[in-house]
Amino acid sequence: MKNKKKIFFIVNNPLFIFQHLLPIIELLELEVSLIIITPYDKKYILNFKKAKIVYLPIKRNPSYWDIISVISLLIIKIKYRPELSISFTPKAGLINALTSIFQRKKTYHYFTGQRWATYQGISKFVFKLIDKYIIFSCYKVFCDSKSQAKFIAKELAFKNTTLIGKGSISGVNIQKFNLEKNKALKKFNQSNLNLSKNLKNIIEKSIKGKSKIIFYIGRLSKDKGIIELISGFKSHHKKYKNSFLFLIGPNELKKNDFKKIYELKNCFHLGFTNQINLLLPFAYCLILPSYREGFGSVIIEAAASKVPIIATNIPGPSDFIDHMQNGYLINPKSSNEIKKGLEFCFKNETLIMDFATNAFEKCKKFYSEEYVCRLFVREILKDI
Repeated sequence: MKNKKKIFFIVNNPLFIFQHLLPIIELLELEVSLIIITPYDKKYILNFKKAKIVYLPIKRNPSYWDIISVISLLIIKIKYRPELSISFTPKAGLINALTSIFQRKKTYHYFTGQRWATYQGISKFVFKLIDKYIIFSCYKVFCDSKSQAKFIAKELAFKNTTLIGKGSISGVNIQKFNLEKNKALKKFNQSNLNLSKNLKNIIEKSIKGKSKIIFYIGRLSKDKGIIELISGFKSHHKKYKNSFLFLIGPNELKKNDFKKIYELKNCFHLGFTNQINLLLPFAYCLILPSYREGFGSVIIEAAASKVPIIATNIPGPSDFIDHMQNGYLINPKSSNEIKKGLEFCFKNETLIMDFATNAFEKCKKFYSEEYVCRLFVREILKDI
């Protein structure tokens, strides 16, 4: 370890590591001395074979902590002297950029979507300026989809982003997600997933087609389209009484908005789990109604599970989904579009299963975890 070159991964959200970086870390920690810099969060305890973890307080939103974070990261960089510092997520990118003085060639950033894409006025101007500064301060800039590369070129006047393969940060473990329902049920019953008896009953009924579960996987936040999803499902359920909505992910909604979930019949919040592969086989379809996305890893996870996909026609999801070929695209910010998409799926079960088969084949060809992660690791190693 002492003779190996050091690489920093800087992330301001440990959940992001669980969702996207674990397979990359497993490969890279065998080749280099890898140091993960991230805030501590008791909900997401990190443990690696060789990679070292350095906890650094990084707040997602602007805060006085940002000054402390910048100074602390600068001290950490001086102490460890990394060959490369690679940041993921916007705030980590800014702090990495602010500490890139005298070592620009060692500073990389990975864009996974622009949070300002749906902003207006001064907020949009400020956050665009921050991303421009990140690009200026970094020697290499990655992005996780072709459409995002075009978006960055148009909005930020930067055309030299590096895209790994066809897109996605780490691909998907096909073998892990491609589970037949009965096999998945056996693993599900043996797992430590803490679900109520009622939810387990709904899942078991889905195997026989008596219940049809719509899955949403991701943060529960306004920019993920959750408000429209709740409204759209409410209308959909009036006609399709055997439909259920499972919301899987951490809550970031305001109290009054979150309350609507518990007031909605047949809608359940399951919280965060890192065992999505044991739940997806029971999905009738997956819906991703986001206003903005990076690549949208949950889409290829659903594809690997042969689950039909409904998603908004935005950069990221539209890179993978060909409308009416391997999925169904809808316009963002519309509960009526969500209702329309769900109704299409419920009326055309045979057709959407053909979509799911096509999505699986595309996923297997271009987005396997082993293929994407090795491409990314190779790109990193050639620079040190």
